[in-house]
Amino acid sequence: MKLHKRILNINWVQSIITGLAAAYLRFVRFSGHWEMRDWHNIQDVIDQGKPVVLCFWHGRLLAKIFGWPKGAVALHQLSTAHRDGKLAGKTYQRLGLIPVWLESKSPTEATRKIVKILKAGGVCSITPDGPKGPRQRMQMGAVNMARMGGAYLVPVSSSGSRMKILSRWDRMQIPLPFARGAFQMGEAIEVPRKASAEELEAIRIRMEDNLNTLTRNLDKEFGQPTPEPATLEEVSS
Repeated sequence: MKLHKRILNINWVQSIITGLAAAYLRFVRFSGHWEMRDWHNIQDVIDQGKPVVLCFWHGRLLAKIFGWPKGAVALHQLSTAHRDGKLAGKTYQRLGLIPVWLESKSPTEATRKIVKILKAGGVCSITPDGPKGPRQRMQMGAVNMARMGGAYLVPVSSSGSRMKILSRWDRMQIPLPFARGAFQMGEAIEVPRKASAEELEAIRIRMEDNLNTLTRNLDKEFGQPTPEPATLEEVSS
């Protein structure tokens, strides 16, 4: 293992890194002006006593971390136990989110833990094109979790006037200080427990379209380029 990777596995080093990351995101949040739009799309479902699965594209993950309102119901976020996942999860924790730790990359473990939270009436956040793509293509995992947990799916996106866009697969936006920005909540979609395969596929397509529409509209408003979703060839490969 390379030296820098060994160093990043040390607990006190991780503590410093996650502390700095959380402090940076707090500074970005409070130095700028960020709007929370259509929060009622989530609150209405919570008021009915129903669980919620929030869906963000992986490229908007950093903004999501500080976008959850203070004092709202607890938000759970999947985090893997390997080095990068620990750094992300511990940063979530410092910012008030609850990491759901996965000991493996098994989708069965992720499904089991998320469904348990949903059946208890909780709220979870999932990146349905993560962890490695294809970019901005909705996978069926989030739909199935919502079905088994009796939950509603809510698409959420974000953008802002000052962003650093990384040249990685998800074109991740890193929000910069003193920006204007917004978090946009889309329409909540119920996933019936007894939905057919055709109904589930229709929900998947609807969620993908809604998420991409939210993202394009926000990027246009704030003058940011919107990455194109992965091509059908990339999806099938």
